[in-house]
Amino acid sequence: MRKLLLLATAAILLAPAARADTSFEATLAGHAILPADSMAQPPADAPQDARSAGKFTGPGNLRTDRPASIPGTTGPAPAGRPTGLALPFTGQAIQGFSGIKPVEGAPGAYWVLTDNGFGNKRNSPDALLMLHRIRPDFRSGQVAVEQTIFLSDPDRRIPFRIAHEGTERRYLTGSDFDPESIQPTADGFWIGEEFGPFLIRLDREGRVQQVIETTIEGRPIRSPD
Repeated sequence: MRKLLLLATAAILLAPAARADTSFEATLAGHAILPADSMAQPPADAPQDARSAGKFTGPGNLRTDRPASIPGTTGPAPAGRPTGLALPFTGQAIQGFSGIKPVEGAPGAYWVLTDNGFGNKRNSPDALLMLHRIRPDFRSGQVAVEQTIFLSDPDRRIPFRIAHEGTERRYLTGSDFDPESIQPTADGFWIGEEFGPFLIRLDREGRVQQVIETTIEGRPIRSPD
């Protein structure tokens, strides 16, 4: 029995080393790019404030209404590099993506989730939250945006004040939630976000059905932001 136990232990210890020594050859077969300046037009019933995005990305998060007057950078000075873009944008920036899932029954198509906008609550109150159905073509290198769904809360499921609180459709913004993951379902989507953190259930039109807070031993957890 002892000999059998020693052999079993040795096999367990050797297994990770064997896996580490296994190599898998991979060759890049294609690369598709959605240009960084790709924009989505906000819904017709969205507030006027949503016609442009990035007005609060300047120093002190003070409003800047003049389009393309704030040079874009990869991060704060002195390490940040120029991006070649400038804010505020006319329209809503489709990138960047924080989640991706294949579209069931549609080979080659994907659901992608746009992140909260520009990084935090203070600079993203005019960035509408949305998800998209895209189709990358790895031969041509292009990405087609087939559908955009804007997140909203017309049924007032969210228990706290949101940026567009006083509007009828109550479109959600990057100062309300920070979406980080997406899971399509038969009747809609589940979104994981990190400001709460919360789990958010949406219908197929992007309307909030449920907001679930994260708890440990019955006590809610809250992000520092």
